[in-house]
Amino acid sequence: MKTLRPIKDLSRGELAQWLQERGEPSYRLDQLEGWLYRHDVASFHDMTNLPKTFREVLLGEFCLFSLEEVAREEALDGTTKFLFSTLDGERVEAVLIPDRDRLTLCVSTQVGCRMGCRFCLTGRQGFRRNLTRGEMLDQVLLVRREVRDQGRELTNVVFMGMGEPLDNYEESLAALRVLISDKGLGFSHRKVTLSTVGLVPQVRRLAREGLDLTLALSLNATDDETRSLLMPINRRYSLEEVVAALRGYPLPPRKRFTLEYVVLEGVNHSPQDARRLARLVEGLRVKVNLIPFNPFPGAEFERPSEREVLEFQAQLRQLGLSTFIRQSRGQEISAACGLLRWRRGA
Repeated sequence: MKTLRPIKDLSRGELAQWLQERGEPSYRLDQLEGWLYRHDVASFHDMTNLPKTFREVLLGEFCLFSLEEVAREEALDGTTKFLFSTLDGERVEAVLIPDRDRLTLCVSTQVGCRMGCRFCLTGRQGFRRNLTRGEMLDQVLLVRREVRDQGRELTNVVFMGMGEPLDNYEESLAALRVLISDKGLGFSHRKVTLSTVGLVPQVRRLAREGLDLTLALSLNATDDETRSLLMPINRRYSLEEVVAALRGYPLPPRKRFTLEYVVLEGVNHSPQDARRLARLVEGLRVKVNLIPFNPFPGAEFERPSEREVLEFQAQLRQLGLSTFIRQSRGQEISAACGLLRWRRGA
């Protein structure tokens, strides 16, 4: 039996070449990509302005989706965690987060993760493989179809689910380009965020790409000793090197870097931490997102009290840092990243 290729794993250039080899007219590329990325079709049969014979060719060559939903959990606040199965039987999560007038999808870029951050369940599960561009895009497309059926629309996409996007650089960037392309999903660059632990060479490479999106740094500590304890990658790229890479990044006007800061009880939220953080990013346009730790089975750390998080926020604001608390969502479901996958035995 012939193995079908996931069609969204092909770049625009590769798809154009495939069409040319079959003698299709040049306009067929825009028609096909329109169906793939802008219309919520469930089958090649639904691509009604394509000739029937051509749709039969597509059916014989490609699969339309590289993921299949196998489970979901929905919280009282509307947060929904989706578990998808890949064609080779791996499991990957995406999380839909409603917030006032926004509807954000958190997308995974790897099955597991190589970074090994001690506060992250995905990191403790180890690394299986990179996701393809098509598998990342299908997370967005499958969830978008779901929310459109409910009369809603996705507004934001964040690459901060399972995995480190810049450790899967080529595929992540390919997916991001389709997300913000007018020929692709057409998201505004202001609505797309990539989060990284701070892989310095890749951050510098990203700075040269000319890709206008929001960059978030998973910081989580203000001194190298603590950050190396929490995040092994800091032993390779120190805080000084990571922040230097941000200083060399061409930040567009009116944009800020986002600093993601998981607050761990008794570990990283002292007044000294606040002062060190202010000194570390002095002169950079940043906002700080404080994230109270989401416990998971076997976690080494505890969640701080609301009072402690508010006090740390106040200290940072007094030092001139725009600081927000990311409210925990979906606490009654598998809230920690990777937890639904873990509970399902993947």
